[in-house]
Amino acid sequence: MNREEISAILQQFIKTEILAGGKQIEENASLRQAGVDSFSIIEIILFIENRFNVLIPDEKLLPENFETLQQLSAVVHNLMQANP
Repeated sequence: MNREEISAILQQFIKTEILAGGKQIEENASLRQAGVDSFSIIEIILFIENRFNVLIPDEKLLPENFETLQQLSAVVHNLMQANP
């Protein structure tokens, strides 16, 4: 699965399960400014681990990895490549 596919899946999840009222989020937009809070980050992490069958190690749980969909999907893609 490539990074663009991962990003699209994450975008759909965040749009339907996290954001209010059908709010849209672009790949390079700030997740925090879109309304993603710390509780939502936990939901996103659980979704990622279940959907993509990867564990996000503690050293990857950095604020900069959760700033945008682009950064988040890159982390997931790298984890998937490291653990095929």
